[in-house]
Amino acid sequence: MADPFDVLRLPTTPVAPDPRFAAALRARLEEALAPEPPDPDTVPAISLRGGDTVTTTEPTTTHALTPYLAVHDAAAALDWYRDVLGAIETSRFVGDDGRVGHAEITIGGARVMLADEYPEAGVHGPRHFGGTSVTLHLEVVDVDHSFALAVREGAEVEREPSDQFHGNRNALVRDPFGHRWMLNQPIDAVRADAAADADPGDFGDVREYAVTGRRPVEPGYITMRTGDLERARTFFGALFAWEVEPGSLEGGGHIANTRFPMGFFQAEGPAEGGPVTLYFRVDDIEPYAARVEELGGQVLTRNQYPSGGNAECVDDQGFRFDLFQPAPGY
Repeated sequence: MADPFDVLRLPTTPVAPDPRFAAALRARLEEALAPEPPDPDTVPAISLRGGDTVTTTEPTTTHALTPYLAVHDAAAALDWYRDVLGAIETSRFVGDDGRVGHAEITIGGARVMLADEYPEAGVHGPRHFGGTSVTLHLEVVDVDHSFALAVREGAEVEREPSDQFHGNRNALVRDPFGHRWMLNQPIDAVRADAAADADPGDFGDVREYAVTGRRPVEPGYITMRTGDLERARTFFGALFAWEVEPGSLEGGGHIANTRFPMGFFQAEGPAEGGPVTLYFRVDDIEPYAARVEELGGQVLTRNQYPSGGNAECVDDQGFRFDLFQPAPGY
């Protein structure tokens, strides 16, 4: 017999707040969180090329990739992205000619930069080119609400909201400044299957497709052998500003502030295979280990660490390397 509460339970449906309520709440939060304004005499002026002067706020955390938009009216664009997409402005630099030389916003935690057009520097917005080759993908709570708001505020419709076979309901709009946005809302599997049944598209039923092959294997970690970990930390910290933290194994040190993962290992005596160990990151060690031996190489030993498993190998010419399958979270 079905549980009565299960029968009565309704699925959770995300609902966008009333725009007037959202605006009032935003104003209350801004008033409550706004810091005391600084003394204008103590705020430094930053001199930009050409004699422009601006003031700035604290910079936000940087990411590997950040879109930088050029628009024909940056001040209006900043207002539009705030009112329609919920953007939070974090900095704005205005030149003496009134143009926004640089501004930054965050949308859903993602950082976006933008500026006015500077034709003299070859910087043009989409209107200059008659369109854009880039689509900005934005996940929203309610795609129909966001779509209607964007259109009401001047966006051009490229595609109405609709459920898609890939598990999302999305719509395409072009904002008043020429940039294209794909508004996206995840949907459940039942709706995705219904969308696939209704319109399989140009590629047939994608549910029959299978993912084949693997990504090319690339280096996933480098370990540098050292006789004294503390001396290495001091030397390379002074040379490259590396921040070396304790590793997962005794005698190990992980470099915490580089994009490519690297570390040190303290050991005495000559290093077998050289002072550097190259780890190739794989999704499954065993098929690659078997292939090493098929190709004339050798698997020396297998190890299991908190950070994952590895197989110490040499190729058919004696070059020493490791296969590395990271544990979840590494």
